[in-house]
Parts: sequence; structure tokens; C-alpha cells
Amino acid sequence: QLQYERECALRRGARNAQHEIKIKSDLPEGKQKPTDDPVGAAAAVALNNELDQTLALKNELEAYGPTVRDALIQASVVNPRTFDVTRDLAVHVIKNENTEAAKPEGVPRIKPEACEVKPEVTAASAKPGRTTNTSEKNLPPIEPPTWEPLQRVPKIYLCSRTHSQLHQLVKELKRTPYRPKYTILGSRKQYCPINKNDEECTELTKNKNTGSGETSCGYYNKKDFVIDELTRAQIWDMEDLDKVTKAHLGCSYYAMRALHKTADLILCPYNYVFDANIRNALEIDLTGNAVVIDEGHNVEDVCRDGASGEVSKKDLDDMNDQLMKMCQFLPDAQGAARFTQPLQKWVTKCLNETKGKGKFGRQKLGAFGGPVTAGAGEMLWKGTECVTAMAQAFAPRTYGGAYGGDTYEAQIEARGLTTRILRDTIKLTAFDGNLMREISQNGNTFGLNAVSGANKIATQFLECLMNPEEYALCVTGDLDSPGGMGPAKLEGDKNPGVALWCLRPSVAFRPVSVAARCVIITSGTLSPMGSLEGELGVSFPIKVEAPHVVPANQIHVEASDALGDFTAKAQDADGCPKALAQLLLRYLSKNIIPGGILVFLPKYSLIRKIVERWREDGTMQTLEKHKPVVWEVPGAATLAPTLETFRNGVAEGKGGIFLAVYRGKVSEGLDFKDDNARAVFCVGIPFPAVGDVKVRLKKEYNGTSHAKQEGMLPGGDWYTHQAFRAYNQALGRCVRHAGDYAAIFLVDGRFARHADAAKNKSMVSKWMRNLVAVFSDARESAGVLREFFDKLTTNPPGGGKMDVDESTPETKD
Repeated sequence: QLQYERECALRRGARNAQHEIKIKSDLPEGKQKPTDDPVGAAAAVALNNELDQTLALKNELEAYGPTVRDALIQASVVNPRTFDVTRDLAVHVIKNENTEAAKPEGVPRIKPEACEVKPEVTAASAKPGRTTNTSEKNLPPIEPPTWEPLQRVPKIYLCSRTHSQLHQLVKELKRTPYRPKYTILGSRKQYCPINKNDEECTELTKNKNTGSGETSCGYYNKKDFVIDELTRAQIWDMEDLDKVTKAHLGCSYYAMRALHKTADLILCPYNYVFDANIRNALEIDLTGNAVVIDEGHNVEDVCRDGASGEVSKKDLDDMNDQLMKMCQFLPDAQGAARFTQPLQKWVTKCLNETKGKGKFGRQKLGAFGGPVTAGAGEMLWKGTECVTAMAQAFAPRTYGGAYGGDTYEAQIEARGLTTRILRDTIKLTAFDGNLMREISQNGNTFGLNAVSGANKIATQFLECLMNPEEYALCVTGDLDSPGGMGPAKLEGDKNPGVALWCLRPSVAFRPVSVAARCVIITSGTLSPMGSLEGELGVSFPIKVEAPHVVPANQIHVEASDALGDFTAKAQDADGCPKALAQLLLRYLSKNIIPGGILVFLPKYSLIRKIVERWREDGTMQTLEKHKPVVWEVPGAATLAPTLETFRNGVAEGKGGIFLAVYRGKVSEGLDFKDDNARAVFCVGIPFPAVGDVKVRLKKEYNGTSHAKQEGMLPGGDWYTHQAFRAYNQALGRCVRHAGDYAAIFLVDGRFARHADAAKNKSMVSKWMRNLVAVFSDARESAGVLREFFDKLTTNPPGGGKMDVDESTPETKD
């Protein structure tokens, strides 16, 4: 705008100067120059008025431009695809000597009188006697300013499995010159400084949208201090966030949410992107943004879980009771109750119909080799059967009832009615919907959880209705062990309810890929790529498979059959703990392996069994004469102190043995570089639990013709790949940089002298599959390993310089 006004001023001066020169040249020599020229003055005034009016009109058009645009389009004066009110009107209303040159191609002319712009003074309209200045015609036209709309810079959503992995990403970010505005999204459980749950937090902060903004939570009221501190710091990590929160007594949860609005880089767990309910609650808009998924081998499981859902009968009863009470003072709650009430009645009816049938009345989810069928006290629907079940639940009188009957027309009508009920419920109970707004305005939190719960369940049921081939629906007497595969329970200890299981991750992944500008998935264990594309329902035009940065001479890979074929039967054998101890002592007794040792096992119950047996027979004392022993237990609370104990032992030169589980926190995302992991023993192959009903349904689904057409692996191959992805993640905990080195043991006879040894070795990571060696006896193995470590400890890669990082990863989930 300023540049444009300056240009206009220069042109005015140029015209006045040209006119003055012309008058002077026309006077006879010796004559006095006239002090005034009425015609020239009139021309200058006309130009000044025209330009001033144009600038005033430009400002007005910017104020109500959309209104003018709509009116012109309505009158068919302009083409809505090519017309821009801030650009085209400005061009057409500015009249100068070269009007045609200023007209953009393909844009209709707008008459100047329509905009009430005073026409310019020309030779024909000037007073008699006025000579046209030819030099004025040669002046270039006054170019109007161009107000090009600014292109929004895409946000980057960087996702990983846990907050400990996000913490490591932030550590790496601090080492770069990149200084974006960023935030780390997390739950209240992760961030709340006073450990409040969602309902308690909502009650304390219910006045946050009032005029004063003051709430009953002092931490929330001081969140702006945390925001300002982090904004000034530019680059910070979780330790810095903790310090700031404690120093200002502010709320880090709401500070992170506030920073999300202006952040260029957003770090968050997977489910914040792939769970539609979380996206809506946190106002995460992926449109035009970039999504980067770290540890992408987990994306299939995360997407299936995000599109699946379970609700217990107790929670459903409570939800319905709250909504019915809300109907008395909030009429909009009736719309949500029209969803929960029939669902509650249908679940109760299904459970009552199956209650009298004992385990001999039905198969227990079928034999493992046959199709999956409902177990005792259960009902199961697969594929398009789910549509029938939902129609019976939400439109019972239309489907098979007195108003419809069991006809095709009644089924179609019932499905349409079910769709309308679900859509209306989702719209009404949305985070920014009428019902939530009314609850907030009343300053009361009663029913808040019921409304949000109804929205979540309705969203999942609608996804199932739109993609029935990808789902299974089950009403079960115990959500904790569907199919009756868990331990026997008393009737009062069971948790009956309804479960909706998504069998294809594309249901959750495809909406993200459609909305986002681009999606990048990174992992060391994504192969086979074709199967991944089939599961996610998208194609990846760019695929990169890179070699490992560590040279082959810094890795010792050995397949051992010391424990035989480590199947489920072998794991339950009494000699298993003793055999594992003997394998470790083979190398510990001769001080062959320096530093720390990681031992990965298939399940937590096996770790508990081994530790108990070692304590009973004295093996634990024998092992700890060489290296201290620690082990992983379920839950995040004990991981940090366990890691600290292990790493302190390594740092003090004692070394350490860490028993961990596949698919646990230790096996994925944590970094055990240098002396923290000079050897990794991967014991057994972590196949998913064969009795898990969801695993069996997935295997069955992948064997259908629909799955084959979509390019997915057969069920058996999918099952194998799931095992080896977890296996390869555990193998990769060591050799973390180019100067690192370690020994890796594949402890299972199926890698050594088994008929399928070649096939199994081909499933391990590409960077090591050709390095696997099998030795004839224990002495040969020990000798080769000693030589390997002696050589590298004497002449370490990179001159012995280690990639040191003193930080301890955050372990909250």
C-alpha cells in the first residue's frame, strides 16, 4: 500500500513537471512565464482526485470485498474462478493513458462508472485550446499493487509410540540449528502437576471461558507464564518443561495445548493423529500439513486399535442414566439418548440370550484351525453381518419388527435409520457441538463424560457401518478375555460388554493420508512394503531401503540351538531357566563380553518364572558375581529406576544383564549404545498369542478374497511378519552409530539346524541376515567371540570416541 501511494505521488509530480516544461517552451523568448495555467491545473486536479478516489475505493473493497464479489458473480459479470476482488477490481477501476495494457487476460471489463470513479481528463474532454501532451502518452501505466494471498506454511506432526521416544527426538532437535515453534502434546495423566483426571480437571477449570478466565485451578491460571518462558527459550526439552512448571506453578497440559495453535512442529504419540476422537477434542487439523511417523512398524497396530472400541455394560448403563437425567434440563440430550438407550437394551438382550449356554453349548471361538465362531456366552458378527446386528440394535421395530418385517426393503430402511441416528449423535455430541456448548455455559460438568463417551462410540459404530467388511462385532460376557481364552472367573468378576474390532488399519490411516499434504513413515522393519501398502490402503510412490551405517566387521551374529526350538512348550519346561543361565555363563565365566547384556524373552510371565527359579537354586548369585541382573516388569512406573540401575552398573565398570520382553518399552525406542549393550540375546521368536481372538480374526480376515484383492498378505504370512517385526526391533537395540560394535545371538534352534532355518534367517533385518554364523560347539563360539571383542577393544572404531549422551530418557507413557 505504501509503495503504491509513493508511486502515485511520483507520477503526479512527473505529469505536473512535463506540463510546466511544455508551457515554458511555447512562450516567445523574453516573455514572462505565466503564473497560472487553468487547463493544466484542472488536469492535475482531475488526476489527483481520480487516484485518491481509487485508493479510497480499494480500502472499502478490502473491507467488504466478499459482498461485492458475490454480487458480481450473481449478476454474471465475472467468472468466479478467475476473479479476485482485491486484485481485479483494483486493476479495472484505475484509469490511466494505457487502460488496455492494465487489463489481465481472461478477466471481463468492469465499467468505471459502476464504481463511481471520476473519468480522466482527455484531449476530447478538455477545454478548447488545450493541447494534448504527447509525452504523457509515453508514460507507462501506474501498476496497481498486488495483494497475493500468503501461502500457509504446513505444520509438521512428528509421531512416535511413547513419550520417551518423543523425548529422544527433542534431544536430537536441540543438537541442530533448526529452531521451530513446537509443542509436545500429551494427556493429563502425563502433564497434570496435581494428578487430576479428566473429570476433575474439567470441574476445576469450568470457568475458563468466562470473561475473567479465572478458574479454581491455580496452575491453570498461571499457564501463560509457562507459555511465555518456553516461547522465549525457543528450544527446550522435557527437563526444561518440568523446571519451568515448578518455577511458575503453571499447568504444562494447557500450556502445550496453547502452544499447539502457533507451533510449526508438533510432537505427539500416534493415537493423537490416528484416533478421530482425540483429533477432534484437541482440534488437530491435518489438512495440508505433513505427518512424519517414527517407529512406523507400529502403525498397523495403532491404526487398528484407533478404529476399534470397547464399552462395558456398566459404563453403558451409567452413560445412559446420565443422559436420561440430562434430558430434564437439556432437551438436546434426548438426541444422544436415542443412541445409548437402544444400544443398552440390545446389549442386555444379547447377554441374556447367551447366559444360559455353558461352554459345552457352543464352541470356544472354534478350533484353532477352523473359522472363528462365538464362544460360550457370546455373540459374534463378522463383515456384513455387523450391519444386520446394528440395524437390529438401533432400528428394531423397522428391522424384523411390527413396522417392517424381515424383508429386503425393511433392512435397507433400517440401515438408513441407523445411519441417521449415528450421524445425528456424532453431530450433537461433538466437541464443539450444541450439547457440549450448553454444558459449558451452565458451568456444570455433570454428563460431560457421558456425552464424550457417546460421541466416541457412535463414531466407531458409524465407521463400522460404512466399512463393514473390515470389522467384527462381539457381545461378550467378559471383555478382559473374549472367547473364554483367559483364566476362569467368578460371575461377579467378569466385565460384560460390547466390542468392535477393526481388522484393517486403512480405516484409520486413509483419512489421515487424504487430509495431509504428505505422510512419511520411517522404521528399520517395514518390509515387506507391498503388504504394508495393502494394509494401509495407500501406495507410497517413494520408498527408500538403506543399508546399516555400521560395517560388517563390527557385528558378530550367531545362531545358537543351546535352548533347542524355543516354542511355547519349551518355554513351559522346567529346564528352561537353567539352560538359559548356562548359556550366559558360557561367556560370563571367561569374561568374554564386556559392558551390558540385553536378553529378550517372549513374555513377562516367563521372565518372572526365570527370576524366581534363579533365586531358588542360587543361580542368581552366580550370575551376579560377574554382572548385576535387572529385569523389566509391566507398567511404566518401575522402568526409570530399573534403567538407572542398569546404566549405573555399566558406567561403574560392573556391566549388567537386563532381562526384557519383546514389544515392551525396552525393546522399542530406547537407545543402548556403546557399553550399554555389547551383546543382545534374542531368545525365541515372539509370535502373537495364538489364542487371542483378535489375532485369529485378523488371520481369518487376511485369508478372505476381499483381503487378497486389496493386496494383503495371507493370514499365516501376516502372523509370521508380526513376529519378526518385533524380533528385529529387539535386535536393533545395539550398534547405534558408526563407531559402535556388538555381538547378536539368535537363540532358537529354528535359526540353526532346522529345516526352516534359511527361511527364518531371511526374515531378520537385511543388514545382518547374511552375517549369521552357526558353530559346531560352545568352545568354537567362545573362541571366535573372544577374538572379536579383543580386536575391537584394542583398536576401537573411530579411535575409541563414543557418541556420549548423559541423558536418561523420560519413561512416562
